[in-house]
Amino acid sequence: MTLYGKIAAFSHYDVLKTTEPLTCSDGVKNFTCLLSKTNIMLILRELKKIDVRPEVSPAARRWVLVLDFNFTDGSWRWRNVTIVRGWELKWNNETAYVFQAQIKKSLGEMVKINTELSEAFFVRRELKNTTTVAIYADKIAIATTNGTATNDKGKPDHKATEKIKNYIRKKYGDITVEVYYTPGPTPLIEMAGDYPEYKMMAGDYPVEVYYKSNGRSKYEKKVLYTLGYLGYLNGDPNLPVIITAWHCFGFVGTSRTSPFVANLTFYTPKCAPCRISSLNGFFRPGPHVWGVWQSWPPTLYVLSDSAFIGVRDPNFFSNAGLEYGKVRRADGLRDLPIIGSLRKHDVEEGDTLWMRLGRSDKTVRGTVNSLCYSWVNPNILDFLEKGFVSVAFCHVLLDTTTLIQPGDSGSPVYALEGRRGADFVRAYGVVSAREGWCIPGTDYCFITRAIVAPIDWRNVKVS
Repeated sequence: MTLYGKIAAFSHYDVLKTTEPLTCSDGVKNFTCLLSKTNIMLILRELKKIDVRPEVSPAARRWVLVLDFNFTDGSWRWRNVTIVRGWELKWNNETAYVFQAQIKKSLGEMVKINTELSEAFFVRRELKNTTTVAIYADKIAIATTNGTATNDKGKPDHKATEKIKNYIRKKYGDITVEVYYTPGPTPLIEMAGDYPEYKMMAGDYPVEVYYKSNGRSKYEKKVLYTLGYLGYLNGDPNLPVIITAWHCFGFVGTSRTSPFVANLTFYTPKCAPCRISSLNGFFRPGPHVWGVWQSWPPTLYVLSDSAFIGVRDPNFFSNAGLEYGKVRRADGLRDLPIIGSLRKHDVEEGDTLWMRLGRSDKTVRGTVNSLCYSWVNPNILDFLEKGFVSVAFCHVLLDTTTLIQPGDSGSPVYALEGRRGADFVRAYGVVSAREGWCIPGTDYCFITRAIVAPIDWRNVKVS
């Protein structure tokens, strides 16, 4: 692990009072640095306990520029930070910079606040209409559906902003809080990926994704998965989009993976193959923030493991022969119309959701176990390939009777509604991952769970 990683791991658990590793600049060149609430002696003392003894020399700086994300405007900017004292640490051919500054909260404190607010907003529902809690450096960002949107840009309501800020400051003091607007619930249309006549093999709807990152983390791969929903961005019939699981695209589309390529290939009777490229179309990943997880820096905290890839051909759906707008019932006797969508917290623990699994060709019922469940990808090969670990943060956990199969990622998840409980459906999310413990060589499983990514973060409407 790097020297930055060791310090950040200590800080994550509030042993040290630093921020996460940040992108900094002296006005000439960029470099990585840590901001600290304390002097270097406390850091050196804790590093010595794990037999890390770096060489230390002063770094004479009065200020440093820190790359900061403005959640309200949705843009990056440089923030000037006044330095009290600075140090250069050298260890095992590595160089790290630590600057003591008047930061309000350390990484460990921010992680604790993030967990507490997520429980308060999303479990106890102490403040309505909040959809996301995110941390960056020594500030916290809250998304609210109270606001307005113009030209795909939103502005949060002033009263809602003040209410959220006052709530947080009352509990945590003078902390930097940014409030930004996210759209409320909007209708979606289900992708016809579960119709048998479109399948090339029994129980298999052939959707192949090729992705390649040319960014700071360089990697590429081909995977098979399931399409989830399709609709129109901002209700514009000229901008059709397909929504599915983001990890199927290798989590491209971030500041650390751009530029990137993401191509999608699938087959229908009218189109063999159909192809979508994010280069001649467009690609939007779900909300996310970068940080560290235990001793695995850097870490991509995925607030919704969903993404959409779109095309600029208004006739794309019809030309591909896609049948959409309905989802097949569990008994397969008839299809049910999708009349809209649900936000993440429109369901409660104990409620029932359904999954139409594209790969295993099953409709599976699940019971909501948790609305804020975090899951860490333990695949070491995936970490070595990409250079970062992914954490599905605060997702929805379902208890099921069927183990989700590889390739079911992206399958549509929805709620049955109506006078008889099954007259129509509302789109809810897409399958993100699975958990299960089974007897090898048998179909008997002790525990089966599905992790679901909500899809209420983008303004996608029925045409």
